[in-house]
Amino acid sequence: MIQIEGIHQQLQPLIDKGQLSARKIVALIELKEMVERFAKVPFIPEEEIELIEQKFGAKPDIITWGDYFQTEVASRYFHYSDEDFEKIVSTIHFDIISSILIFKNKSEEFKDKIKEEALILNGMEKEKFTEEDEQILHLSILLQYYEEMGLEKAELSKEDMEWFESFVKTYEKQAS
Repeated sequence: MIQIEGIHQQLQPLIDKGQLSARKIVALIELKEMVERFAKVPFIPEEEIELIEQKFGAKPDIITWGDYFQTEVASRYFHYSDEDFEKIVSTIHFDIISSILIFKNKSEEFKDKIKEEALILNGMEKEKFTEEDEQILHLSILLQYYEEMGLEKAELSKEDMEWFESFVKTYEKQAS
């Protein structure tokens, strides 16, 4: 059993069974590092961790946003090809940057409107969704990232914007 630096211990069984290729492991390490860089609030607040430890005698395994994203992606998509797995990780990266670009300095009214529209849509049958409905639901997910991860405090670097623009260009090429 080899523990890999930057990989959450919960993923060890997938590694031991050979279900995470080297490319997937690298993508997961990069995912965790990227999420940790952007997230400005903890996944579980320190006082909640202390309460859990007092009640159960141990801290939770998933403490940071990086832990959360890394374990979710690995456990849900380990069976995907390396290429598809890397696309999922890149899409999360894109979505987090998009969230910052879309919601930074936006009014609470704008955010509330998205939440209200998404709430209405969640009560409808997905088969009846229009493209606009799908976009509203996606915006609500991005808003959830923005608020829960504290992304209003995140700063985008020149490298972030270059990566983002490159992703958009690649996506546009694939779509045409």
